[in-house]
Amino acid sequence: MQIRLLDCAAAQQIYETRMVQDFPAAELKPFSAVREMMQAGIYEPLVLEDEAGHLQAYAWQVMLPGHRSALLDYFAVRKNLRGSGIGTQALHALAEYYKERLDDLILECEHPEEAPDQAIARRRIAFYLRAGACATRLESRVFGVRYQILTLPCGGHAEDSVVGQELKELYRMMVPEPYYRGNVIFYGP
Repeated sequence: MQIRLLDCAAAQQIYETRMVQDFPAAELKPFSAVREMMQAGIYEPLVLEDEAGHLQAYAWQVMLPGHRSALLDYFAVRKNLRGSGIGTQALHALAEYYKERLDDLILECEHPEEAPDQAIARRRIAFYLRAGACATRLESRVFGVRYQILTLPCGGHAEDSVVGQELKELYRMMVPEPYYRGNVIFYGP
């Protein structure tokens, strides 16, 4: 599996052709926000392709220079490949890709207790855990949605308190005031 960093035009194409189908509209930030973060150097949209260059999956991260954790903002496997092991392969490839730069990729999973479909939320968390992610004692509530926080070890594995601090800093960059206050809440160490 090959990983390729997208430029703004290629990222917009994936956004308009794939992401609008793979994610509910309420979960998609406007592409203008993605573009701004890319231009600021804190957003890294990647595609994972087979040897022939065909898209298998995509993973878009929010990263702060000098930090050892990044937020896996969007991750999806091509619909016709779901359930085939491609998602696990993609996560392993991401961990390898980032091992020199990051200790962990932070994964936010909708908390099963409050998810509209609890079974899907549980399956998603179980998938990440089977793929090598670790549960943390952290949770968040972002614009009313409760999340359970997992981490995918890359080049190390940070303590929950470090992951929590890095996640707070990532959100401070993504969500400006006055929207942050009262809409982005963290729980745990």
